[in-house]
Order: sequence, then structure tokens, then C-alpha cells
Amino acid sequence: MQDPDPDPDPGAPERPGGACPARWRRLPLLFGLLALAVLAAGALAVLGLGGPAAGPPPVGAAHVGASSDGYRVWERRADGQPVRWDPCSPIDVVLSPDGAPAGARHDLEEAVDRLRAATGLDLHVIGTTDERPSGARLPYQPERYGERWAPVLVAWGHPHEDGVPLRDIDRGVGIPVALGGAGDRVYISGQIVLNAEREDLVPGFADRATSWGATLVHELAHVLGLDHVDDPAALLHRYPGEGPIRFASGDLAGLRAIGASGGCLGVPAPRPVVVEPAVGARA
Repeated sequence: MQDPDPDPDPGAPERPGGACPARWRRLPLLFGLLALAVLAAGALAVLGLGGPAAGPPPVGAAHVGASSDGYRVWERRADGQPVRWDPCSPIDVVLSPDGAPAGARHDLEEAVDRLRAATGLDLHVIGTTDERPSGARLPYQPERYGERWAPVLVAWGHPHEDGVPLRDIDRGVGIPVALGGAGDRVYISGQIVLNAEREDLVPGFADRATSWGATLVHELAHVLGLDHVDDPAALLHRYPGEGPIRFASGDLAGLRAIGASGGCLGVPAPRPVVVEPAVGARA
């Protein structure tokens, strides 16, 4: 999620009319047992499971997710390990083809292949869907996906479509969803929404500054559990930069940390949850 122009001054202030600095965006969505909270680089949403809404988890507070190995995660469990997906369960991805550019399925599968190789997670594109992105997307949709947690949705949409916190300047947002009590969360679903109005981006993996492929890799890494870092060489840097689409050492360390080597996790049984729409406040 970034502008494809050469990197602007990262410290430049945002200005009206779309003249904001180019950057990736990410939106972690974290479900609790009694409440859900959404924290974003540019949006804050609150969701509930029938109890009072909790404040955002301490994703950025005191660099709680930072590692000396050059990566950051959204949140950590009570044992200090990253909140992550269960590596002993498949992580299915579906594509909404409506509005997607030519080559979207190929680029998505290539991005998934790269992340599966780096993490060891059982990550696969399983097909297409008629589902459209939503700021209040339900992680349990048995009428569409059966008795399971909804797969990760990848879709091209428009800024602010149906409550999605996607702005005109963004390439997209990645929204992982975790369920569990404080200190014991596990990711169960998520969505990636790409900006269909970004006509300056092209299919493929030619360059991280101009390609949908780079955007997909970046957003998928967010959905798997990684936050932005300060290293300009990293694909998880908040600004896209230019050059080959390859993982830096910090990216690889982070992908290993949230990957299969951490061992199996217990996953709560799929069940209905109540979701309040995103409030859209800036964070």
C-alpha cells in the first residue's frame, strides 16, 4: 500500500488532495474473547463479541512487537512468542475477481508461493469467491464457506468501500484477525483489499515500486502477522522503495518467527461473532 512514485521524504507531512507521501498501509484486526479491536496505520475500528469494546491491543506501545533480528509483529502472546497462525492447519486464500487487474490470480499465487516457502505455513490459494470486502467482514460465514473460519479474502476495491479503511493514496490494506484471550491469541482469518483506482501499478513482480506483486507480498506478510519496520531494504518497510522484490534479512527472520517452526497452536472452534462497523478514526 504505497504510491508507486520514487520514495518521497518519509518525514514529509500529508497534504490534502492526495499529495501524501507514498507508503504501504496495514490494518491488523485482533479479536478478543470478550471484545475485538482494530488498529491501523491510518484507521481505528472497534468490534465486539457481546461484551464492552476493549481498547486497541498494545501493538505499537513500547515496541512490544519489535525484535533485535529486524522485524516487528502485531502482538505477542503471554510467553513472548508472536501471535501467529496455527502451522498445523491450512491457511486458505480466496480471490474476489471483481475489479481485479489482468494477471491477479497469477500474481496472488506467486506471492503465496513465496511466503509459503519462507514460513513453512500451509498457505494456498483455493479458488475464487463472490464475496466483497467489508470493514465489518465476519470471520465466520457458514453459508458461503461452510463450518469453518472464513478464508483470507483478497479483493480489489475502492477507497472507503463498505467501511474498508482504504484511502485514495493507499495501495491496499492488510487485515489479520486473531481470536482468543489476552496473551493467548491465534490468527483465524483476514482480508487484503487492494486499491482498484491505482492505475499506476502493473501486474507482475518487476519492481517493488510499481508492481502489484510487491504489494501482494507485503500485505500477505501483514496478514500473517508482521508489522512495518524501519529498514528501507525490507519489504515490510512502510515505504515501497525501488528495486528487486526480495526479502531482506529482517523480513526472513520475521517470517521464520511466525512460521511453522513455532509448533502447533490450538484454534478455537468456528462460531458466530458480532462485529461492529469500523469507526474510521485515525490512529
